[in-house]
Amino acid sequence: MPHIRNARAKLMALALASVALCAVAAEDELQAAATAPLPMLLADRLLEDSLGYKVTISMGQDMTVDAELTLSEGTLESDAIQAVWRIAYREKGPVPRAELFVLRQDDLALLERRFSIGPTPDTVMRFRADSVVLTGQSHSSSEEIALPQPVLANLDVAVLALPLAEGYEALARTFEAIHETAHWRIAVVGSETAQTPAGAFESYKVALTCLDNDALSATAWVTKEAPYRVVRRESAYLRELGQGRLVMELARIGSAEQE
Repeated sequence: MPHIRNARAKLMALALASVALCAVAAEDELQAAATAPLPMLLADRLLEDSLGYKVTISMGQDMTVDAELTLSEGTLESDAIQAVWRIAYREKGPVPRAELFVLRQDDLALLERRFSIGPTPDTVMRFRADSVVLTGQSHSSSEEIALPQPVLANLDVAVLALPLAEGYEALARTFEAIHETAHWRIAVVGSETAQTPAGAFESYKVALTCLDNDALSATAWVTKEAPYRVVRRESAYLRELGQGRLVMELARIGSAEQE
């Protein structure tokens, strides 16, 4: 009947218009994230810490590996000796992975990042005011990449120093291991009691949405009270053979030697 066809045509037009509006809004948000000031970080939220995690990767079947995260104060010798935070993550298993972030203590500016997978040499990123210098692994000599805007460290690190609260939202940027800037929306989407092998923790549930590639997005549960910790994290797990799921849960507080 003509009136049914007309109604269907109107619904289709509305749906297409909605999709177009969403696409425009997403593009606008991405452009805003590219130039927005970085969110305020509170340096006094970081404390020396040592944590153990269970990391479960699900791709048809589950594989669980142990990981550890340490936060420690130290110094970095460059043009001058600077007080810094060293945040080290090590993941065991068949293909071990290691990552180190060095942040200036007073404002948590990212100074250096190192990472390695398996037996490969470290890739080193040294951050300047408007560029990053890469050395190691595939770089036979150093390579400098311009950074039009400053970036945060890995969001799992930065989220510890954000002034999280109900309704909190911010836009941010990180420089990823693929040598590209990623743009993010950070939003507290609720409060939950996160159940982990290390116990139950009153936490903010934080959506970390990658505006460039949603497959990189994640959800983190961050404790509401000090010491601030990511006690659970869920994300996609991407590999050449397909996509699975990765869940990281706090399993230990304190170093393994203290147990």
